[in-house]
Formats: sequence, C-alpha cells, structure tokens
Amino acid sequence: MEQDSRTKLIAAATHLFAHKGFSAVSIRELAQQAGVNSALISYHFEGKEGLYTAVLENQFSLMLQLAERINKEQLTPEQRIREYATTVFNIHQKSPALIRLLYSELFNPSPCFEVITQKFLAKLFQTLFKAISDGIEAGQFRADLNIENAVISLAGIMNFYFISRPLTKKLLPETENCVRAYNEQAVEIFLAGITRRSSCG
Repeated sequence: MEQDSRTKLIAAATHLFAHKGFSAVSIRELAQQAGVNSALISYHFEGKEGLYTAVLENQFSLMLQLAERINKEQLTPEQRIREYATTVFNIHQKSPALIRLLYSELFNPSPCFEVITQKFLAKLFQTLFKAISDGIEAGQFRADLNIENAVISLAGIMNFYFISRPLTKKLLPETENCVRAYNEQAVEIFLAGITRRSSCG
C-alpha cells in the first residue's frame, strides 16, 4: 500500500511538473492528481522538493544507465556515439516528460538543478567526451576537434528535435518513421563532421 501511494505520487508529479514546472504545482494539486492524502507527500518525500527530486532522479536515471552501458560494453568510438543517439531517441519517445523537465531546469533552474547536473548529466558528458577523445587517439576522428564543443553539438542535435517538437508538429507532418529518420540523419551528419578525412585524393 505504501509503495503504491509512492508510485502514484511520482507518476502524478511527473506529469504535473513536466507540464507546469516546479513552482506552479501545489501540494494539494499533487495529492489530488495522485488520489492520495497530501500528508503522504511529506511521509514519502519530506515535502514537494523531495518529490520533485524523486521525479528528476527517476527520469534522468535513464541517461545515467545509458552512460554506464556505453562505458561497460566493448564498443568503438563511433559505435558509442551511435548507441547514444539511438538510445536518446528511444528514451524521448518512451518518456516525453524527460525533455520537458530538462527544458524547465535549463531555463528556470530549481534547487535540484546542481544535483541533477552533477549526478546525471555530467556523467553522460564525460562518457561522450571519452568516446570522441578515444576516436581522435585512434585516428578515426579529426585531431583539430574541440572535444567539449563537439559533445555539446552532439547533445544539441539529438535533443533539440524533441525540445522543438511542439513547433515542428505545426509546420511539418510527423510520423514515427520521420522522427526516426531525423535521428538517423542527424547522427550521420555529426559523424561526417568529426570523421578524419583521408589525405589521399
């Protein structure tokens, strides 16, 4: 029963925080949406901020799992980048709240921003940094790359489509195939830009 109420609160809070932001959601609204007594928010999470932290950790843990999997598997630098691109696409398709929460934190940081940045996003940044660095050392990627900028570019290419999705839906017809096609083309464009060119011809 306790676990059930906790799960209900996280599910309700994920939807509300993603659509309205941390500050605009009240404890009463959270309890009503979850169908539980508001006292359970304090019981399970020690307040609204604790519940919000649990929501962020639940959503951003998907990115941490991605980083850990890429680091564990024996993949080439290019394979690591492709794995990142494919998995980010799948995460956003299955968990649309994640990009809304990320967008909200970027433009209106909550008290949880520093924790989320250091605990989850920094790990993923380091994973992508190492993939590109290893590719340079192996002679696969261009030696003149600024690795930090390349990582930011890759993250931007993969995430911006989902951030701008409300606009692109208005401008362009959208199917699951066209979303996947964007993902596939975007990673090819990125790899074409960082791959070392042959000195022959």
